[in-house]
Amino acid sequence: MRLRDWEAHLIGALTNPASHEDARGIGIYRNARLAILRNALTGAYPVCRALVGDDCFDALARDTLAMQASTSPNLHRYGNALPDVIAQSPLAHSVPYLADVARLEWCVHWAHYAPDAHVEAANATLFAQPADTLRAGLVEGAQRVASPWPVVSIWRAHQPDATIALNEIDLSVGEAAVIAVHGHRVAVLDLDAPTATFLAACDATPSLQAALETTLAERPDFDLTACLSGLYRSGLLALSACPTTPPTGDTP
Repeated sequence: MRLRDWEAHLIGALTNPASHEDARGIGIYRNARLAILRNALTGAYPVCRALVGDDCFDALARDTLAMQASTSPNLHRYGNALPDVIAQSPLAHSVPYLADVARLEWCVHWAHYAPDAHVEAANATLFAQPADTLRAGLVEGAQRVASPWPVVSIWRAHQPDATIALNEIDLSVGEAAVIAVHGHRVAVLDLDAPTATFLAACDATPSLQAALETTLAERPDFDLTACLSGLYRSGLLALSACPTTPPTGDTP
């Protein structure tokens, strides 16, 4: 058997149980693999674990292990399926904010361990260009989380330097944040509701003009200048020219 075939056979034995392989000792390695992946989930989602307790989190971890295979030798890349597992579980009804807390936790975890992003400040000269020729959004590596629940406050209540307690949080207030690396440290930066709406529109539309129109339809008092200035000062704004569409048809 060639080495490549043996490796494929071993991986298959570890990921797909078979009783005769267990008798030959494969089960020991399979169980060790599952324990390692479970520990990776525990490290990535400490707030979720604290919110639901060890037994409940273990059940979520088992469901995630069944849904998501590990495809990278870097264990820090494993586990982004857990928020979806939560959303499909009974906890989606009993703890309705848990899936969004998990999404925030994964963004924080990824910011700690993702490859360094090449971040360039927005070119200020682009501000003078027509809005329909530009695209706006967040700089590379920054991630946006928005929720109808106060997920940022819930996350902060579980941090070592917490200044808020869980029983002080108003669950009727939604929150949004950007997770980015600032000064070699991961930062969770609050977004006001208009800015969160605008950034969502930037992701969903082809130009700054279209994003502005979409935002104004929902928030007529939106101030684009103030929003772009705030993002620019925070080092979060990516501004670029819209890609040009090549001409189609016959050229005269």
